[in-house]
Amino acid sequence: MDFFEAQDRAKRNTGKLVLLYAMAVFGIIFSIYVVTLILFHTQVSVEGGVSYWYPGWLFTVAIMVLLMIAIGTIHRVSQLRKGGSAVAELLGGRRVNPSTTDSLERRLINIVEEMSIASGLPVPDVYILDNEENINAFAAGFGTNDAAVGVTRGCLEQLTRDELQGVMAHEFSHIFNGDMRLNIRLIGILNGILVIHIMGMILMRSAFYSGAMRSRSNNKGNSAIAIMLFGVALIVIGYIGMIFGRMIQSAISRQREYLADAAAVQYTRNPDGIAGALSKIASKRKGAEIKDGHAMEMSHLFFASSFHSALDKLFATHPPIEDRIKAVAPHFGYGKSSRENRIRQQFQQQHVAGSPTAGGSSRGVGGHAALTPEVILAAIGTIGAGNLNRAGELLRNIPQNLRQAAHEPLSAEALVYGLLFSTSSEAVKKLPDWFYLEAGEEMGISTEKILSELATSERSWYLPLAELALPSLRHMSKGQYKVFRSVLEKMILEGSPDNLFGFALEKMVIHQLDVAFSDMKRPEIRHHHLKTLGKELSVLLSALAYASGADTQQAWNEGVSSIERIKPDDLVLLPKEKCSLNELNYALDELAASANPVKKYILSAVIHCITSDKKITTEEKELTRAISEALGSPIPLGAMG
Repeated sequence: MDFFEAQDRAKRNTGKLVLLYAMAVFGIIFSIYVVTLILFHTQVSVEGGVSYWYPGWLFTVAIMVLLMIAIGTIHRVSQLRKGGSAVAELLGGRRVNPSTTDSLERRLINIVEEMSIASGLPVPDVYILDNEENINAFAAGFGTNDAAVGVTRGCLEQLTRDELQGVMAHEFSHIFNGDMRLNIRLIGILNGILVIHIMGMILMRSAFYSGAMRSRSNNKGNSAIAIMLFGVALIVIGYIGMIFGRMIQSAISRQREYLADAAAVQYTRNPDGIAGALSKIASKRKGAEIKDGHAMEMSHLFFASSFHSALDKLFATHPPIEDRIKAVAPHFGYGKSSRENRIRQQFQQQHVAGSPTAGGSSRGVGGHAALTPEVILAAIGTIGAGNLNRAGELLRNIPQNLRQAAHEPLSAEALVYGLLFSTSSEAVKKLPDWFYLEAGEEMGISTEKILSELATSERSWYLPLAELALPSLRHMSKGQYKVFRSVLEKMILEGSPDNLFGFALEKMVIHQLDVAFSDMKRPEIRHHHLKTLGKELSVLLSALAYASGADTQQAWNEGVSSIERIKPDDLVLLPKEKCSLNELNYALDELAASANPVKKYILSAVIHCITSDKKITTEEKELTRAISEALGSPIPLGAMG
């Protein structure tokens, strides 16, 4: 599935959410309007009888209901403004320390890191729901930059590595497809609707315990009865709202689960992994049930249904477990007819074996006939089994002391500093004095130690190490991050003007962390067409053409040819001195504020530019991946050979 199309499809699903939400709110307003007319006798006398049409009262009820729902929604959304970590903590999750020595937690961290490195996604925070004994998992966040994944204690203890990998691949699919932002909006909406039910409980209990019913005054007693009945009515109406909530969850969630299952098989090339996890859930009496009080409103987040009610057959948030197993692995015992065998074979061909690359005149890259710019672009938002294996091997090859450094907050900062210093054109033998003043003496000593270890390290480890450091860096204090950011920017300013990779690495890290330390999780979209990005695209493609190591004009022409029909009128190859790091910095900031279709064209031009000589150097791979992450469109590890 096209990554950019999937992201836009998730946004379009908001329209369905708004429609169902409007129906729920209208139903609640009308129900409360009718109940109040009956209970409090606010009918309007007209000639020939009594009218129940009272526009003024309807308007009052609508305002009050909308206000209550808005307060409930805003309250929940504000609770979750930190993104995935806030959702995990609301569910009672405990963040797993990346340097954990617990064998089960270590296995989970390794799986998540392998998938992140293989896909190019930032490594998400990992949480465990320690009090949940059933098998379940979730992914949450506003986007790829603030995502968190979580598993129950039962998931951690009862699944094999292959099964746990299948579950995590399913959750990564939700991250790729842009489902998470919609899920958080849905949590806020459901909480707003539930406020009506809660208000009913409060009114009923208040009237019951007020003692007014025992008053000698009949008027007071009648008022208390009316208030109690109104409270009961609100509880019932609240349940109606809950039914609409389940409808919304079902409409948004069910089909996405089938797609995520298929993607998990495609990523791992192992249908038995996710099918095994589903089979274990099916064999348990309580399935994937979550005990936490937020299980119902967050059911759509989970790998399997976390909450069960009488409405499941009509409005279940997930397809039946048996149907999901049939789709990926019928041999697990749910049907062995010839028709189902044919379906399975077709599924294997489409999602497991992969489809052959289309032929034609597309040129290969780096000696691989199938590795074309089009194939690289199509790989965005996917994970191949080969990429997972390569990521696992790469992580095993990285020395333990460097991986450990990425997992501790203080040493993770030193690691990023060390990576930037070590990519400068001249080897740094002694850190500059300003670094000790800006970063501190302790950080200087740690960075020197990291530099000595990086001196004998492979260049292919650099970008993965920076990505592994991100979860630890996200948990700096705001004061620490302010210093860290300031030092990074000065390093680029004081460093070599030709160190494009160092610049791109700094941009990637800053881009990820700025989102983590900002209350605004949704990036501002300012550009919906390339026509408004002529200057910025000129800077980026010119810098890449000069850095390509091939003929500059040829690299430029290849990049521009891929967007010939829609290129900006002012797109020109700039002199090298006009592609400074400051110019490139501004250009990437503006390019990152583009809509998904525009980002796809930008990356197409970038990839065509660097592959103009039919080969991709290590530096070009690193630079392109860093640019793609800064644009929020991660390229997988093996996509460029």
